[in-house]
Amino acid sequence: MTQPRNPDPARRPPTIPYAGAMSPNPAASANAPPAPPPPPRPITAAARRRCWTEPVIRFWILATVALIGIGGWFFTARVIEARREQWLIANGTPVTAIVSSVNGESRNGAKYPPDSPCTLKFDWKDQTIEVEGSLTSNDFLTTGETVQLRIDPNDTSVWTDRTSPEPLARRLIAGVIVIPAAMITVTAALILRRRLLRVWRDAEAALYAVVETRYSALAPLSYTVRCVLANERDRTVVVVHIPARFPRPQPGEVLWLIRRPGNAKTAIAACAFE
Repeated sequence: MTQPRNPDPARRPPTIPYAGAMSPNPAASANAPPAPPPPPRPITAAARRRCWTEPVIRFWILATVALIGIGGWFFTARVIEARREQWLIANGTPVTAIVSSVNGESRNGAKYPPDSPCTLKFDWKDQTIEVEGSLTSNDFLTTGETVQLRIDPNDTSVWTDRTSPEPLARRLIAGVIVIPAAMITVTAALILRRRLLRVWRDAEAALYAVVETRYSALAPLSYTVRCVLANERDRTVVVVHIPARFPRPQPGEVLWLIRRPGNAKTAIAACAFE
């Protein structure tokens, strides 16, 4: 006789014991909350607003804001650098500098790519000034050669060897990647929001019993509530988020949740959308 196979524990949904699984229907109790309207439900302004604050959507919104902030900082910094370079080329003090080392080496006759980090020395007001950076005007670099720089007389560490400004578009091209990334996060937020609104409008409601309520770093302004079906043997845990303006749900209380059958991740708390 073929022995039945043991189910793979990794494929089972998360469950938790619930003592009230065989209790009478809470809908008949005076303590049960009022049921939400049957589907299709109207998509009200409250439901639209709540969708934006659901943690899964808020994550993508925050990611979009972060990308926009990073992109704004990058573009601003590059524009400031371009303006500073233009000022140095037009108004900087010309000096003659000597390449004392390239890549930390000072081998005579050795040739290095023009963007190699190098150390330069020049005389300024009876002092020898040493600065570091990369040269762009030469085809290659050798130690001991002389180069022409323009420096900021108020800050000798600010200098350029360019004779014409670098095109601004070339400076900004690296930041262009932020634009498609932000579009992806915005699109993800809009798609998820549309799905949640469809769940609210079309999915069936059922009474769930609260098993645990806690706070989560992902949703600091909401309660993270773990629930199980109040009248069934199905002990699959469903997690929803309820705004903190509502009283904190206590274990044993019942809530109306709306979810698509077989998909616990689509569950929403009806009270938060009404």
